[in-house]
Amino acid sequence: MPLQSRIEWQGLSRFTGVLEAGKRRIPAKFNDLTRKAGGIVLDLYKDNLSGRVPSTAAQPLPVGIRSGRLLEGAKMVQVNQYRIDIENDVPYSGFIEAGTYKMAPRHPLKAAVDQFIEEDLPDEARKVMVEIWRE
Repeated sequence: MPLQSRIEWQGLSRFTGVLEAGKRRIPAKFNDLTRKAGGIVLDLYKDNLSGRVPSTAAQPLPVGIRSGRLLEGAKMVQVNQYRIDIENDVPYSGFIEAGTYKMAPRHPLKAAVDQFIEEDLPDEARKVMVEIWRE
């Protein structure tokens, strides 16, 4: 009988199969995580807009709404699986965020992102996000 040898890479084959299956699911997972994070930031932003009393320079948040247009204008737009934009299509929303020469900035969106980074991200992700956000 001739000498036979055979090596089975059964564990490696299974591992490779799992990796291949995972590669197909990774974009969907990124998409889900991006959408979830965007939804959280949008909710925080709306909370920062929805006060009953108009804000002041000393108490900038919540901004305070009169007509509800500012709150209705807040939207989440998914650009791709890795990016969500939080936008407000009300013309004066930029003045609320950045201020004017007569009014101090209120920063409701920046505060929402900061709150998300501080409260909802795991520690390692928080360090990366803070570094990116602060640049």
